[in-house]
Amino acid sequence: MRYTIITSLLILAASALPIAGGATQTPASPTPDAAANAPAVAAKQDISVSVLDGKITLRLPGDFVDQSRKDAAGQNSGVVVSLYVNKSRSQVVGISEVPTAAGDANDTSDDAFNKMAQGAFSGLKTQFNHVTKTGQTTPVAGGHKFLRIDSKQEMKGEAMMGTILVTPYSARVVTLQILTPESGASGHDLLVKHILDSIAFH
Repeated sequence: MRYTIITSLLILAASALPIAGGATQTPASPTPDAAANAPAVAAKQDISVSVLDGKITLRLPGDFVDQSRKDAAGQNSGVVVSLYVNKSRSQVVGISEVPTAAGDANDTSDDAFNKMAQGAFSGLKTQFNHVTKTGQTTPVAGGHKFLRIDSKQEMKGEAMMGTILVTPYSARVVTLQILTPESGASGHDLLVKHILDSIAFH
């Protein structure tokens, strides 16, 4: 159920993004003279994201905007979902916090992760078309083990790149889901790396 909740929110957000027809375009390169004379543009600062009431923190590029639902009634009982959207790159990052089952508070064993992987992949197949898993690894971020699942899928005829990062912590299962149009594949990998490199546990 946890994967259906977060994936449904990702679809809702992504449906409003200009992804159809390859909206992620590469602008024309400026001439050397124009580049030399152009005024310096300050890069947007990262935004800090707090998960589990500050027990986990991470950073997203400054172009992301918090579009989480603020009303408590909009969240399922015991489940917290946050949503961040970068419209310029048509990227979406969803984060969910779900209570773990009794006895599974911080289980990062291979068996536990395999069960999580099955649940996550089943959730993807109920929400997207032509879902293909392209990778499954267990990276360490912030000194803590994560399950990473990479996938390709289609939404409204548009090919999408997806990554799910899952870990149990403090009696909750934290799931991050990143979605990018396939036309921006290189940006997807950079975003996932940016998130993993910034994760800290407190």
